[in-house]
Amino acid sequence: MKNFAFAALLFFFCGACSTVSVNTDFNPDYDFTKFHTYAWLDNEDAPSSDTRINNDLVTDRVRSAVETALAARGFLKTDASSADFRVSWHGAIQKKLQVDSIDHFYSPYGYGSLYRDPFVGARTRNSTVREYEEGTLIIDILDPVQHKLIWRGSGSDRLSSNPDPEKAGTRINEAVAIILKDFPPLEKY
Repeated sequence: MKNFAFAALLFFFCGACSTVSVNTDFNPDYDFTKFHTYAWLDNEDAPSSDTRINNDLVTDRVRSAVETALAARGFLKTDASSADFRVSWHGAIQKKLQVDSIDHFYSPYGYGSLYRDPFVGARTRNSTVREYEEGTLIIDILDPVQHKLIWRGSGSDRLSSNPDPEKAGTRINEAVAIILKDFPPLEKY
């Protein structure tokens, strides 16, 4: 009984694990070892043209998550004039399709037999199509003087159809932590 309870608990926690797909890119010639302080790049551009992203609630959640993740990595927020790097972010939401097809083979030799009698066996295919939304969060690290991109991390994941504010904040925190996991790139490639 203990093994069953442990397996059920493990399945529950693994099912709750994040499925964020992360990509990073950076300038390998840039010296990231001098980074200690940062400031936000306060430009007039909105993080997205989508009003679900371009609003104060999401902006505050993302900024708070980035600041928490950078503080956990030892970086201090400072004023723009003395910052070692600048931070900016962007977001997008795209509609995606998921198509699942299942082939069913029936024959007189049993279900799924390797031999198919073309006159007796029947083959049917069931397909389902589901539409869902995928959110992408992009975090940019820029040179403090030229505002030139030197590191970019992006994370994409399927969005919940009916998120509550607490879960949205938690998912943003998790995504930002995963995206910034490998920042700064200390090894030269």
